[in-house]
Amino acid sequence: MSAVATIVLLLLVSVPRNHAFQPHPSLRRGVLSLRSTAESTEVITGPITGTKTNIKYPTARGSQVDSRLIVDYRSKNRGVSGPVASSSPLIALRLSHILFASHELAAQTLERLTKAEWDFEEMAKVVSNCVETREEGGGIGWVNLSEDFSADDNIDGSVPETITNPNKHLDLILPPSARKQILSTPTKPGDIILVESYRGVHLVQVVDIMIDVRKLSYLKAKRTEKLKGDTVIIQNEMELVKNSDRNDFHAKGNKLASVLGCSLSRDKLDLTYKIETMGCQMNLSDSERIEGQLMKLGIRPLDENEMIEVQIQTKNGGSKTKQQKKEPDVVVLNTCSIRDHAEQKVYSYLGPHTKRKRAGEDITIIVAGCVAQQEGQSLLRRIPEIDLVMGPQYANRIGDLLEDVANGNQVVATEVSHIMEDSTKPRRQSSTCAWVNVIYGCNERCTYCIVPTTRGVEQSRPVESIVDEVKELVSQGFKEVTLLGQNIDAYGRDMIPKRKFSDLLRIVGDTPGLERLRFVTSHPRYMSLGCIDAVADTKSACEYFHIPFQSGSNDILKAMGRGHTREKFLQIIDRVRERLPDAGISADVIVGFPGETEQDFLDTLSIMNKVKFDNVNTAAYSPRPNTPAANWNNQVSEDVKQDRLRRINELNLKHATERRARMMDRVVEVLVEERNVKVPTQVMGRTTHNYIVYLDGDIDKLRGKLVNVKVEKCQRYYLVGKITEEEVTKANI
Repeated sequence: MSAVATIVLLLLVSVPRNHAFQPHPSLRRGVLSLRSTAESTEVITGPITGTKTNIKYPTARGSQVDSRLIVDYRSKNRGVSGPVASSSPLIALRLSHILFASHELAAQTLERLTKAEWDFEEMAKVVSNCVETREEGGGIGWVNLSEDFSADDNIDGSVPETITNPNKHLDLILPPSARKQILSTPTKPGDIILVESYRGVHLVQVVDIMIDVRKLSYLKAKRTEKLKGDTVIIQNEMELVKNSDRNDFHAKGNKLASVLGCSLSRDKLDLTYKIETMGCQMNLSDSERIEGQLMKLGIRPLDENEMIEVQIQTKNGGSKTKQQKKEPDVVVLNTCSIRDHAEQKVYSYLGPHTKRKRAGEDITIIVAGCVAQQEGQSLLRRIPEIDLVMGPQYANRIGDLLEDVANGNQVVATEVSHIMEDSTKPRRQSSTCAWVNVIYGCNERCTYCIVPTTRGVEQSRPVESIVDEVKELVSQGFKEVTLLGQNIDAYGRDMIPKRKFSDLLRIVGDTPGLERLRFVTSHPRYMSLGCIDAVADTKSACEYFHIPFQSGSNDILKAMGRGHTREKFLQIIDRVRERLPDAGISADVIVGFPGETEQDFLDTLSIMNKVKFDNVNTAAYSPRPNTPAANWNNQVSEDVKQDRLRRINELNLKHATERRARMMDRVVEVLVEERNVKVPTQVMGRTTHNYIVYLDGDIDKLRGKLVNVKVEKCQRYYLVGKITEEEVTKANI
């Protein structure tokens, strides 16, 4: 045994028995039973929490959510091959394991893994008793969920030869008895469960999940087909070829079909795409993943200056050649539904492209994001030229959905689904700073917010996947990473066992070569003091927090369903000021929420005066569809909303100016990101406080560099300075 392995085992056995980690009883048994109600109902009882979950609409107001149950594990035909095979979209799980001789060592290791003190892959290499997978960090590979366990197992845990076993090649690594426990347990990526077999005790980690997203999508044929024998009827300038069944119609002559290989033609066309992104950082990150998928398919980004020659008819009946800008072949609109009239913006933007399509141009129109999730099939009724409507959870699976589009269908993909790991790399918009999603969705029930409906249930990514992505970014030269989550402080609470965001911050922040680490968005209800301590103790973590408090009135906070009070929020601010006195703090606020009185509004201003934020994103309340507050009869008038918005913006501007003024004559460290678009001789970067700084310099030489800048001018929302050799000035608080 190696020296490292010996040390690890000594650490394990040194844990007092009375403090040893004890998994949940259902995990020790290895099987989480689905105690469902009647088979036809969509409401089931969660095996861990005992709470009721609506599978189809897990984010319905008032319901509790178990993310493991949003995709059906209960298919009657699971494990059956042939024409009655499982209709479940779940296909396979990618697993890793660590094999132990004793239950106690496995449980103690699980405790350390839960706290992110140890890495699963490294532990597998050091202590696993499985010779076959040890060198691969415990990697087992993909396990097919269609395995049939209906017959009695043999003594050694094997399955009789008469039973179809797609996982037979894994029998000597993860015996059928262990697989049976795992495949009958609803799991999600990141979960670690303890199961036993004749080989010993396994800690099995779910690394990824494979889903047939096409089974979760709604298809509508764009055109009808009339086939008589082998005769092909051409309609709408599209030739349809009949194969063995209805699902094998292929389009010939369609550009997208040619690129995706769905066409009978072997000619590869040069297709371009253009993406328009609305909304928050989550949407920007989704667009990067969509771009990565499109480029993998062989579709390139449109050069805005690209020209093409076209033939136009002259008045005398002749024709002439004209140069005009090339239009995109694939148009993607990634939408946001936070603000009012979001749907109208979609219709307005798509207008010119739908006009092109009605004129006969071969163009693919895609609507993605939150409006797509919110409106679903109704978008097709309003704009029949749309080819694909897809929710945010399908951003990294657009290639699968486009196959059906290329086959001549309109596709709507808005059903709830597990988030799978990216099969390709996102196309980053920056070469210096990158987004990294750590948790998707939101389980909160704020009465004004549509996000839980459009973004779905919370789903945390495995720690290992996040760390691997950050390491890859650093190896590519990225200097700053921002961890993203709609409610990032909730990271890990949906996992088995539960994890802490503060632990994730520390382990990601310790990535060699990472210069800066940021995260958004925090929620006062869940933000822990440990998170603030993790930022203070982690060298790469920036001294900046974005903590939306939405209102300073406890009555309004209660009506909003925020789950926190003004006192709780101010306690968080006090801890930030205690540990990081120079930190930048920003927030979000809504004015004019239903029932908000003048005193409620003044309570919000009082918080702003007490904290003095570096910036506050302000908005007048906007009723959103499918949210409780939209139907309340105590709406605030538009005149009052606009007056309060004006007053709060004036105060916000005053505080932002004061906060930046304190930086005058200080030397700050700036990470240079891009050119100043308004002054080409200047570059733009940010401080650790998230202040924008402009300085003279050559972007080709300075991009991605950390430079010390002496501040010479302080404006409302930015600083101006010059590069200096002086040391960074410590804050004089």
